[in-house]
Amino acid sequence: MKIPKNQLISPENRDLEPFYTLPSRGLAIGWLASAIVAIGIWPVIGPSVGFEPQDTKWAIIGALLAAAIGGLGLLILMPWKPRRSGDLPTYWLAATTGRLLLIPGVAFLLYSATHPPDKPYVLGLAVASLALLAVEVPLIAKAMLRQITLEESAAKVREASESSDG
Repeated sequence: MKIPKNQLISPENRDLEPFYTLPSRGLAIGWLASAIVAIGIWPVIGPSVGFEPQDTKWAIIGALLAAAIGGLGLLILMPWKPRRSGDLPTYWLAATTGRLLLIPGVAFLLYSATHPPDKPYVLGLAVASLALLAVEVPLIAKAMLRQITLEESAAKVREASESSDG
């Protein structure tokens, strides 16, 4: 089957596409805060939800595992590196998907080797994963909106100066 040429997308010139970065410092602080909360919450709430000390230990291990993989995912994303505006969301989505697949994969390997109690281990994993996402998504969205707004206002200034010159 031959595809008509008018349906093929030709590569467009991306030289004018702006470069954006992610908030590296904010993401690092957010990751650290979410990890501390996700790990540190279990000694406090573990006994109140009926976890034995051994269960609480496994909730902490699950949270530590998810937080560590989440932090590695952020490092792999390299948020400090400027990327084209069209590429940045794709990189972030790929890194987030990778983390969300790697966390259960590694957790399953550890589970298979040690057979921890299910409920605390899975809750620890889930709390840490969701805590990082709850911090990361608003930080990235706010940074992207700020950069887009700056770019749009700079473009309006350029247009206004070009129209007054011409």
